[in-house]
This record gives sequence, structure tokens and C-alpha cells, in this order.
Amino acid sequence: MKHISIFLLLFAFSFVAWNLPATASAESSEIERLKGEIQKMQEQHKTDMQKLFNRIEELEKKQAEKIVKPAEPEKKIVEAEKPVLQAGYDKGFYIKTKDDNFLLKTNLFLQFRYDYIDFDKTVNANDENWSNFYTRRARVIFSGNAPTKDWTYFFHVQLEPTSAVNLHDAYVTWKKYPYAQVQFGRAKLPYGLHFWQSASLLNGVERSIFTGETDADGKQDSRKWPGGNANFQVSNEDSVTKFPIGGFNLFRSQGAQLQGDIDLLGQNGFLQYWAGVYNGRNTKDTPNLDTPPLWVGRISINPLGKYNLVQQGDIDNSQTPKACFLISGFYNTDRLKKIRSATDGKEQSVNAYDIHGSGYDLAALFRYKGFSLDAEYGYDRLEQDRDGGDTWDRFAYRFDAGYFILPKKFEVVARYAYVERMEDNNVAKSNASGLGLVSVNGGTNNAIEKNLQEYTVGLNYYFYGHNLKLSLDYSYLIREFTEVPGATVPVDDDQHDNRFRTMMQFYF
Repeated sequence: MKHISIFLLLFAFSFVAWNLPATASAESSEIERLKGEIQKMQEQHKTDMQKLFNRIEELEKKQAEKIVKPAEPEKKIVEAEKPVLQAGYDKGFYIKTKDDNFLLKTNLFLQFRYDYIDFDKTVNANDENWSNFYTRRARVIFSGNAPTKDWTYFFHVQLEPTSAVNLHDAYVTWKKYPYAQVQFGRAKLPYGLHFWQSASLLNGVERSIFTGETDADGKQDSRKWPGGNANFQVSNEDSVTKFPIGGFNLFRSQGAQLQGDIDLLGQNGFLQYWAGVYNGRNTKDTPNLDTPPLWVGRISINPLGKYNLVQQGDIDNSQTPKACFLISGFYNTDRLKKIRSATDGKEQSVNAYDIHGSGYDLAALFRYKGFSLDAEYGYDRLEQDRDGGDTWDRFAYRFDAGYFILPKKFEVVARYAYVERMEDNNVAKSNASGLGLVSVNGGTNNAIEKNLQEYTVGLNYYFYGHNLKLSLDYSYLIREFTEVPGATVPVDDDQHDNRFRTMMQFYF
């Protein structure tokens, strides 16, 4: 029995020992199989995830394309809806097209002034002082270009109290080539410097007596300094002899000119030129009845570069020196049928004859750091081409200086101008030319005008540049006389007048 029990124990142990390796082997196989299935599932999952990512990316791309495609037409619609015309303010109120080929700019210009002249009662005609508030200038200016930027235009309408609205300037300029520009219409004649300087860009109340600009409105029936003989206007001629008795300028006329800026010696606009042909001197849209026109030319040499010749003073506070030297000349022929008597100045009819007018002008300007200086000399001659005809000469010069105590704001100015409306004047010249004699000290035609002189000092305050400024000045005005030989009433002294002026300018 004992032996059987031992045998059974040995058998059970052997059976377990034999079956344990088999069981362990089966479990290992199961583990490996499960691992393999997991790996396959992971690989399949990875593949499926990639497909999902690819699909998402594909869908997002298609969606983005659907969003972007409508944006382009929408952009075009927005562009199409932009206005064809644009409007605003840039040195004037403007309307223009997007391509700038059509531009209309409008400016309003007003000068309101007060003048007081304390007249020397030596001259019989000046028996009352002059005190006046008035609108010196009221203008509307239209400028721009059309149909391209190569074609510019300028219209300048005078509105200040006169008998009618007056079209001062109306011209068109072809500017495709800076060195060869063509201008035609009514405009200032390119002669001299002082009158060329714009009335809106002066560094004072008014231009000097060099250009004949003093105080009244310039009408023949108005009292105008110096008084007592031929009216001293901006630019006028005696109605009979065509002798120029006004300022030293040709004013305006209708015609055409060639002009240009030429770069030389490394300077922009080193040389500027103007060459024109016009109806005549100071014509107001009147026909040129005789064949010969007026020929005029001017050259400006600018060794330090081109400068704005229409602006007086140095409001720009130039940080580099500016200098210009100008020479101008003109020649004109007219045909007349009347003369004035050398003894009493009365009109006389004669056979038709020609007159020849000519002249030249020399000018220079300098600008640097608020300092400005202008100097100018003008000379005119009128010749009567007939038996016993006369030749009359006249000349003038001026100096204008200014300095900004406060740059671009506060300026002090000074001026001297000298005019001989008739060189070597005498009784015969005064009567025959139309200049006339002067009655002084209660006498009659007992004085000969010798010369005119102006001494002026002034102050300018620029609130907003030339657009809004206040100017005031004082002038000591002189006219020297020569006594008429044999006059019963002597000429005791020359004419001495005091003038005070103030002006407010508005330009926008």
C-alpha cells in the first residue's frame, strides 16, 4: 500500500512536470499572435488616419478655392465703383480725373487796401489829399490741363470795380518738351522782371513806380500820382502819338511765343528763354490794323539753378544762394496820321507815317536765407519816321530789398525807384509827346517834369504764406521840376508827397 501511494505521487508529479512546458509554450504563442494582431490594427489605423487627413486637406483646399474665386470679381466691382472724378484742395480747389489728364483748379484772389496820400499843394491839381478804402484786386483764376498733362491752360478774370468784367489772361501752353514749349493766347508779354512778378507774390503792398503802379484805379478820369500832366498808369500810351507815358512794361496782348528751360553746366534750368510775337503794346483784344506785329524776347541766365521769377522776396528761406540775370528787348512798328504840336500839344492831322518803338531791360535778383535783392534798369525809345519827326527816350531803374526777421513770417522791406518819363525833357518834348507840362504855384503850364522818385519802407506779416498776409508801408514821393523859360509864375520847389498804405491779401 505504501509502495502504491509513492507511485501515484511520482506519477502525478511527472504528469504536471510534463504538461507545464506545454502550457507555457501555448501561452507564449497566444501572446505573439495577439501582438501581431495589434500591430496589424495599428498599421491599418495609421493608414485610415492618413486617408482621413488627406481627405480633410482636399476638402479644405476645395473650400478655400470656392471662397477666393468670388473675391476677384468683387475686387473688380470695387475698382469699377471708384469715382471717375476726384475733388479736393491742393493750392487751389480742384476737380480731376484719376489719370490726371484732365485737371481744373480754381483760385480766389482778393486784395483789400487803404491808401492815404498827403499831397504837396505845390501842384495845382493836387489841392486835396487822397484817402481811400478800396478793393485793389478781386480775381478768379482757372488753371489746369486737358486733354493730357502736356496741354495746360490759364484763365485770369478781373472782377474789381471797373466798367466791366475783364479777361486779363487766357492762354494755352504745350509743354511736352521742357526746352521747347509753345504758348498762345492773351498773356503778359515776356519783358523785364518787375511786372512779371505776380501781384499775389510780391513782398509789399504794390509794385514800384518803375511799373507805373501807384494808387488810384488807373482810369483816365481818376486822380493818380503825381498829378497835373499825363496820367501815370501801369502801361499806357498817348492816344495821338503812342508815346508810352506809363510804367516800364509792355503789359498784355494777344499772340504766341516759344519758351523753354535748358539744363547746362550741371544746373537745372541754367538758361531760360522766351521769344514771342504779339499784336502790340497794352492791347485789349483789339485787332492789329497794321501789318508789323510787336516782337519781344527775354533770356534768363541762372548760374545757381532755376528760380521762380514770378515771386518776389525769399519767403522760401532758400538754404542755397539763388541768382538770376535777365535781359529783355522788344521792337514794334505802328502807323499814325496825327501828331501833337510842340508849342501847345494840340492834335494836328498829317500824312500817314510810321513810328518805331524799341526798348531793353536789364534785371538781376538774389535770394539767400530770407534775404532778397532785385535790381532793374529799363530803357525805351519812340521814333517818328517822317520829315521833321521826333525821337523820344525815357529810362528808369529800381532797387528792392527784403529780409525775414522771423523766417517765413515777418519781413522788413525797402525800395528806391527812379523814373524819367522823358529824358532831357523840355517844353517842346512835353507838348509834342503828350506827356504835358505841369501847372504849379497857381501858374499855368509853368513847370517841366524832370523825374519821379520813390523811397519806401515796409513790413509784411505772413499768416499763411502769400495766401493770407498783411502788408503796410510808408513812401516818400518826389517829382523834380524844371521851370518853363519865361514863366510868369516861378517854380519855387519840387513836389514832395507822403503816402501811407496797408493791405490785406487773401488767396486760396
